Amino acid sequence: MTRDVEVAIDGVQEGIGTVIWTAGYRPDYAWVNLPVFDEMGFPIQVDGRSSAPDLYFVGVPWMRKNMSPILYGVGDDAEVVVRQIVAERR
Repeated sequence: MTRDVEVAIDGVQEGIGTVIWTAGYRPDYAWVNLPVFDEMGFPIQVDGRSSAPDLYFVGVPWMRKNMSPILYGVGDDAEVVVRQIVAERR
C-alpha cells in the first residue's frame, strides 16, 4: 500500500541548498510548482538550465542528444550542468 504525503520545507530555514530528485523511469514533475514546462509536460530547458533560478534538469529526452535520458548518456549532460553551476558560483 502506498500513500501520497505532502511535505513543505523552507529550504533557506533548513539550510538546504540542493535537491537531487530521482524519479525512476517515468518522469514525474508534479512536485515542481513552477512555469517551466511545455504543453506536453516536459521541462523547457537549454543544456539543462530552466528559466527558474537555480533549477536544472538532467535525464530529459533530447536534452542535448538522443542518449540524454538513459544511464549511458546522462553523465555527459550532468557534466554540462555541473559546469554551469560552478561557473555561476564564481
